[in-house]
Amino acid sequence: MSTGPSDLLARFQEGDASAFNELVKEMGPRLKGYFFRQGAQSTTAEDLAQHVFLKAFQSRSRYQSSGRLDAYLLRIARNLWIDYCRRRRPLTLGESFPDAVDTAPSPWEDGHAQDRAQLLHAALGQLDDSTRELVELAIFQQLPYREVGEIMKIPVGTVKSRVHYILQKLKRQLEPVLGSDSENDA
Repeated sequence: MSTGPSDLLARFQEGDASAFNELVKEMGPRLKGYFFRQGAQSTTAEDLAQHVFLKAFQSRSRYQSSGRLDAYLLRIARNLWIDYCRRRRPLTLGESFPDAVDTAPSPWEDGHAQDRAQLLHAALGQLDDSTRELVELAIFQQLPYREVGEIMKIPVGTVKSRVHYILQKLKRQLEPVLGSDSENDA
């Protein structure tokens, strides 16, 4: 039974000891980014990402390769985030939201990239937790809507309509500030 190269946890289950290290290397930054964009500080995001791998390692004997591995790990991440949020106080309105977007301009970006990233960061910071999580899974992590629905326990149609609504809302919110630049970027 061949599981294919993309399911590193299944390869690890089958005895490929290096597959788990490869999984950590491949998915670690994505998981840390998930927690970071949900509102965790950098060190907390890293700790939570490590806990995802610990849970995946501990449950490796029960893992069945039946879908996308990244969706499986993000489901674990979501559950950890929910548990973490239950144990800590919520962010207050005056607190700053941790950097959700890499604001360092790359060589091909113009001088306005940092301002645009900060505006997007501020707009994402104003979203409620559920909406920010939906944006994270559907847009940043680019999971199929079906899997987002499974992770968040909502129907696919609801995922589609909420993503559409959120994107329209963000566009309306940012369009007056960004002006015609947002149209030229499309």
